[in-house]
Amino acid sequence: MSAASKLTGEAALKQAEALLSSAGARARLARGRIVVTLEPADLVETAARLRDDEKLSFTYLSFVSGVDYPDRMEAVYILRSLEHQQLLELRVRLDRDRPSLPTVSGIWSTAAWHEREAYDLLGIVFEGHPDLRRILTRGEDGVFPLRKDARPHRVQRDEWSFAGIGAAKRLPGEEDRSERS
Repeated sequence: MSAASKLTGEAALKQAEALLSSAGARARLARGRIVVTLEPADLVETAARLRDDEKLSFTYLSFVSGVDYPDRMEAVYILRSLEHQQLLELRVRLDRDRPSLPTVSGIWSTAAWHEREAYDLLGIVFEGHPDLRRILTRGEDGVFPLRKDARPHRVQRDEWSFAGIGAAKRLPGEEDRSERS
């Protein structure tokens, strides 16, 4: 595709707004990318529209993760249009106590791995996922390490004991720093 036919950020935003107006999604331009905020029920349809639209062609899913805020959680999807060199961020607001939304692994196969990671670390349930199980942690029930309410990892002070370590030795030619304030 020639440089003249590539979409600018503003043109891509207008196309996304027109495409997603019926889905109830809100789109804006921020930090050089389009940011779309939507409800969980609209995720699959919106994702398919963004991938299949010939003018936008967000065919590459770069990343899926979650963000834990004190009052809510969000699932975040980073999409890339390789054809137009545009980024799009999908933000789906979730209930903090029971975060769940439908999977998009049927739209982008790479989502299967990213969604498992978000489930493992934040407890976001992706309904309809083909293999939603933990992949990084031991799997203690109800413990998701990146959540703000997760038990803090406790380090025993004696594990960090410096007993038996003498004073630092000077290198040959190094001045004595013990009298410095």
